[in-house]
Amino acid sequence: MCINGFPGIPVEGLTLSQPQNDRYGLRIVDHGELRSLVFQDVMGRQRVVAQMNLEQPETLVQIDRRGLLASFLLVPVQGRSLVVGLRNLGLIRFLRNFTPAQFIDVAEENPELIRAADQWFGLKPDDQLTIRRDDRLEYLLSRPQGSYDVIYLDQGVMEADGVVTNGLSDHARRLEVMTGIRDRLTDQGVLIVALETSPRTVERDADSVIAVFPHVFVWESPETGVTLLAALKHRQIINPLILRERARKLDQWAYTGFSFHGFIDHLLAGEYRVQEI
Repeated sequence: MCINGFPGIPVEGLTLSQPQNDRYGLRIVDHGELRSLVFQDVMGRQRVVAQMNLEQPETLVQIDRRGLLASFLLVPVQGRSLVVGLRNLGLIRFLRNFTPAQFIDVAEENPELIRAADQWFGLKPDDQLTIRRDDRLEYLLSRPQGSYDVIYLDQGVMEADGVVTNGLSDHARRLEVMTGIRDRLTDQGVLIVALETSPRTVERDADSVIAVFPHVFVWESPETGVTLLAALKHRQIINPLILRERARKLDQWAYTGFSFHGFIDHLLAGEYRVQEI
């Protein structure tokens, strides 16, 4: 049975690929109006990594991904963004509805996930959305400098024990790669990442960003425990009054199911600067 034009799946769910030692398996599961993308490792452990409301596909139902939208407080006008990782398919659908004039590039390493996003979640490339296979951030690093207002970086890292976590891959943490990511941002641009809430991995990932970016925010979402990291290409004077006015306008712009104003205090509490580069 189709719901709102989306193809139906069996009650027991649909397995798209089996897990391997170096790659997670993929499953699609429906619970009422909620469609979930599930990663499964070789030990049989499953993790919901993306969700979509079939009746309201443009709403961002994943609470642990809403913090990424603090990008709009730092860069209120976004003309082009890059999303690394199609597990952020709910974020992508939200962005296309919230900022319909924006151009969005998506880079994803797993071809099966690219097909699943198209067939089961309705994410199809068009004039304003490109989706590319990209194993090691090669597409991002091949782009001209100053290409993106925002880079949302979430690769879905597979750890040594086979568990898929949020964060930065070993490759992304390399100094020359992180420098290349920074250089692809516009002068007012921001890199934003959701990190696994483990002190060891958060500190490791944050250190690799701080080594390159001169103005960084690190804060924990009180709702989910997920740690968010936002890094500005250049130092900026951050005025709380301006952020609150931006949040007020964003909250009036469209119904989102959450308030941008709720990000501000946590973001500001995690602000610190490093030496100018």
